[in-house]
Amino acid sequence: MSLIRGWLKQVVPPIAIFLMIDLLLTLVFFSTSSPNVHIGTLRPADAIPPKLGELAVVGAGLGILSTLAYKHIDLSLITLFTAFVVLLDLDHLPSVLGVAQPIRPAHSLAFLGVTLVVLSVVLRNRQPEVGSIFVSSFLGHLAADTGIFALFAPFTFQYFSIDAVRIPLMAGAVAFALLAGYIKNKRRTRIVIPRKVAIIRV
Repeated sequence: MSLIRGWLKQVVPPIAIFLMIDLLLTLVFFSTSSPNVHIGTLRPADAIPPKLGELAVVGAGLGILSTLAYKHIDLSLITLFTAFVVLLDLDHLPSVLGVAQPIRPAHSLAFLGVTLVVLSVVLRNRQPEVGSIFVSSFLGHLAADTGIFALFAPFTFQYFSIDAVRIPLMAGAVAFALLAGYIKNKRRTRIVIPRKVAIIRV
């Protein structure tokens, strides 16, 4: 039971913050954009489960890579990577509700910057690795995604293809995944070593 509680404490706050920002910025970008750029639509229904499965594999793979740098199998790392990669597509919600919207409003540099700052500030003492987890997940999602993106929304809703930079994006995702594991390992070392010293002194 304590393992489950510990896992929930590690994954629920970051995911909750991520979801709130995703939904909020989707609403903001929707409200501030011209109807002329509201051309986002859903994939065909039969294509959605395979795409979600593909994104889940990408997230889990990055999580497993991160555990290599952490030097321990860690379910919370794998969970956070998978959740962030998959749930980035929550910005399709207006289309799900039948409302025309900008294409992928959360697949933007503004979303990357805002979410990174909020996660890093709120969780900097308890989970300093979360910022790197998010950046890795964001880059991994873009590398696995297809189509066009409003990368500079809400400043401009000009759409860009990122097909030519998929490999650099995935390389960045891998690098930040390893960095997240390294940071978490350093944090674990700082916690464990003082405890061992205290036990020896007693």
